[in-house]
Amino acid sequence: MSRIDQLLASFKRHVALPLRSGLPLSQRVWFVVYPPEDERRLSPRLPEFELATKDAGLGWSRIDLAGTYAEWLDSRDDRDEILGDPELVETYADVGFLALLKGRIEEMIGQRESAEAERTVFALTGLIELYDFVHVSSVIDAVDRKFPGVLLVFFPGERQGNTYRFLDARDGWDYLALPILPESCP
Repeated sequence: MSRIDQLLASFKRHVALPLRSGLPLSQRVWFVVYPPEDERRLSPRLPEFELATKDAGLGWSRIDLAGTYAEWLDSRDDRDEILGDPELVETYADVGFLALLKGRIEEMIGQRESAEAERTVFALTGLIELYDFVHVSSVIDAVDRKFPGVLLVFFPGERQGNTYRFLDARDGWDYLALPILPESCP
């Protein structure tokens, strides 16, 4: 069984469990953790995760961040100046890019009615777009207070205990997310 098949089997078992209401977002974040080299293998299999979610009686909403950095950069009047100085790119991206990401996520949430949103799995994909500009933890923290439902983060990296390392390159950060791993299959 491939790692993607194992991830899907783990996810199916987890999504079939009843949701508990009233939990803080930190306890409603699920991380599907996989090696970065599996990113291209996982992408075409996302509809299977959606089907498993719907089979469990929950809604599904994919929030794909692919292309958002280029979108943010193209929207800036000072684009050429920013591109001319690599340090400016990182400085500007910390605040401006994060605001765009937060707005994109809130827009997707807003497309669901309140009661429906609480029983929806919002699948965050395309995290590779964030690398070197915004930390995944910053994105999650930015939407924490208003987030309904479950945030399913497709996370290319690794996990050791509660520490997650994005793309196996950045120092990890501690997070209370529920990990969904290929190793958790029988």
